[in-house]
Amino acid sequence: MRDKKGHNGVTMTESGKLELDRTKEGVKKYWDYGSKFYDTAPGNGGVEESQMWRELLSGAIGPSHKNILDVGSGTGIIAMYLAELGHSVTAVDFSEGMMDVARKKALAKGANIRFMEMDVENLSFEDDTFDCVTARYVLWTMSHPEKAVKEWVRVVKPGGKIVIIDGKWITKGLLPLISSVNYHIYRFIKYGKNPFTYDYKKGINVSLPNPHGVDKEQVVEYVSKAGLADIAVTDLKIIRDIQRKQLPWYLKYANDHPIFMVHGIAVKNR
Repeated sequence: MRDKKGHNGVTMTESGKLELDRTKEGVKKYWDYGSKFYDTAPGNGGVEESQMWRELLSGAIGPSHKNILDVGSGTGIIAMYLAELGHSVTAVDFSEGMMDVARKKALAKGANIRFMEMDVENLSFEDDTFDCVTARYVLWTMSHPEKAVKEWVRVVKPGGKIVIIDGKWITKGLLPLISSVNYHIYRFIKYGKNPFTYDYKKGINVSLPNPHGVDKEQVVEYVSKAGLADIAVTDLKIIRDIQRKQLPWYLKYANDHPIFMVHGIAVKNR
């Protein structure tokens, strides 16, 4: 790998081609395509929502400066919030498409974030490197989520924090279903996103333990087995409520899936 210094002090990292198995290649291909549309989801990213995310992250991580690893960073949404809060941030993802979008956003805002293309189940960092690891909407995409969480704990220092944000993506009920269909039609008309690429292909789905999202109870089990203590769960309905206020009536229920935050402290016996 080799680092390049971008404009405004943004560090960008290039890497060689990652060695991924068939399932991970399928997931990567899905997100490489989706990277062109990820930030176009209506209702997301307004001023009120951004402020709420910063408050939630500060509450989980604490106010003091930290060296943070954001895994599965995607288009860098959480990494950008963390940088705005004054933390040192390294963002990793195996989707080149997502990382390209994130780099451009960081350059535009002058955010000092280090980007690295990496398999977040197999990190190349030394043990006890970071003060905190964050992961938003990532765990459900993992082939081996339990292994992934243990890997995140490995690279965090003793007493460091793991913060996982995830949700369940299955649409239930008539109104959410109608709204979801409208949502995919909207993005096709406005941005050209193929409405039939909203889910992984069947061959990929069957290889993932949580292809349609993950329950908070399951995440708590993962982090407990990985050795986290003082585990707390926060319902993030407030984020959905803020997003819904910005949506037109025909999309009000399209993004109504339950989301939550699970965080805890890494206890390591030497």
